[in-house]
Amino acid sequence: MSALEKFAAELKAKRETLGISISDIYEITRIDKNYLEAMEEANFDIMPDVYMRAFIRKYADAVQLNSEETIKKYEAATSGEVIDEEIKPTSNEISQNNNHKEPIKIDSEPEQKVDIIAETNYNPYIIISFIVAIVIIGYFYYAYIYTANNEIIVEQRVEDIISERNSATKSPRFKSKEEESGITSSNNNGTNASIVKSDSLTLKINALDTVWFRTNIDETKKDEFILNPNRSKTLSAKSQIDILVGNTGGIEFILNGKKLEFAGKKGEIRNIRIDSDGIHLSKIETPIKK
Repeated sequence: MSALEKFAAELKAKRETLGISISDIYEITRIDKNYLEAMEEANFDIMPDVYMRAFIRKYADAVQLNSEETIKKYEAATSGEVIDEEIKPTSNEISQNNNHKEPIKIDSEPEQKVDIIAETNYNPYIIISFIVAIVIIGYFYYAYIYTANNEIIVEQRVEDIISERNSATKSPRFKSKEEESGITSSNNNGTNASIVKSDSLTLKINALDTVWFRTNIDETKKDEFILNPNRSKTLSAKSQIDILVGNTGGIEFILNGKKLEFAGKKGEIRNIRIDSDGIHLSKIETPIKK
């Protein structure tokens, strides 16, 4: 039997003499049972020596041994020496009437920190719970926030605007007033043809903050949408665009490639009309009727 094995056997024998179980030692010291069993089996290499010394001190106090003398005996055993002298009990010997289960409070701050580090590094349940929480948060973010934002924000591409302009004579986005009233004109060959007017306004809205919009294009097409910060949306019309803005301080307008002079206030709700002459602010701040 090696010196460390003899030292471990003495610790176990002292515990059994007092009638204290491994579970009792755990309740007193809060040292994991696997480490306590490893100590009694002379497996002192399961963790760094600085942590093992702290565990041995607490174990010694729990079985009524002098912690300082126990540490000295442990150091001698690690060097291969055997000390036959019995380790003296502490002056605060636990009474047999207490069933040896009354916890011994140790106020040493460094040793408490050792326990915290040991329990944190070797508790897999905490790590698993943390990973599960991260997965759940990521799922809800993608399902309810990221997807929702992508559905609300639809930015019209420049290629689509050009395509609409080039195909306006074939399939105009909006009918002209002449077509709606049934008025036609004749060409040089005497053939009647509908008067078609292509969109002349291209308005790009850039959102600097979260803004709610209700639009009415040429008094024929109505829409309602929300833009989040750093998002944009492009609208096209023949003559005018009426907009009810829910936060005038968080937007900027670009009409036919030119930025419009506009200064709103955060949280201000206002009716705005944009036509070929620029931007017009309505004096009546009421929602546009659908």
